[in-house]
Amino acid sequence: MLPMIYGLRDHERYVYHYTKLSTARDYILKNRSLRLGSFANTNDPMESKDWTFNLSTRKGIDLGQYDFEKTSRWLSAALKSKTRLLCFSLDRPPLSGDHTKDIFSRGLAKPRMWAQYGDTHAGVCLVLDRAKLVEAVKATYQGVIHMCGPVQYNDQSFIRSLDPHEFMIDVDQLEALGPPGYVGAHLKAHYKTLFFSNLLDWRDELEWRIVVFAETDGDLFLPIEESLAGVIHGASTLRKDSESLFELTDSWNVEHMGLIWNNSAPWYDLGSASWSASDRAIQARLAKGGNR
Repeated sequence: MLPMIYGLRDHERYVYHYTKLSTARDYILKNRSLRLGSFANTNDPMESKDWTFNLSTRKGIDLGQYDFEKTSRWLSAALKSKTRLLCFSLDRPPLSGDHTKDIFSRGLAKPRMWAQYGDTHAGVCLVLDRAKLVEAVKATYQGVIHMCGPVQYNDQSFIRSLDPHEFMIDVDQLEALGPPGYVGAHLKAHYKTLFFSNLLDWRDELEWRIVVFAETDGDLFLPIEESLAGVIHGASTLRKDSESLFELTDSWNVEHMGLIWNNSAPWYDLGSASWSASDRAIQARLAKGGNR
């Protein structure tokens, strides 16, 4: 029985990462790690474009001494340039435990995600144990600011009130803390709205994120050897490509399953024994002339 499919009631147990098969084969499964990419390089203009900040003061500081545009560009770059991001999907609650009814609520069976991130159904969806993944984050990024959590969806206008918000620079605090100290303070106060929010149009992704703020210009990598529970193969994934992933995971406790489409609905390829590691091992022995 596959726990990632059968009898699942805990909608928080797994998170799901869609990717191209070549990326899974040549990097993720080969190196047993996921890459955290630059926040500024996402495909969402809400995140990739420069943020514009206003300036405010409660102490009557002369704001005329500041170049508003330059100060805004500085904080936008300071917050984004060191931010690394890893994105997943979630199951939609509640789950009944009946896999025949729950599939439309599963994070591994999202048609839009397969089309957009899973190489038009020719890629894979990695199934990861969320608790184990969080433990890996804590162990890997000790001493580094890191956060994990779901994205909140809200259509927030660029027109804001005069009250403090994530796109307002507190000049009083900036002068008291200095630029490096202020970046950390602003991040601590507004990280949820800056890095864990998105517009309502994205809400069906049910996104869950890992965000790491590191003093590096390169990518970061997160080990997944303990957290990877399964690999779901897309409906258009070629058999030979699937077999290349088997070879990478047969020594690893990872389950495989195909996702097919039947009468316009997603379904598991439960009729194929080739997804079972034990059955593949038997077939391999038989191919070599073995009898055990």
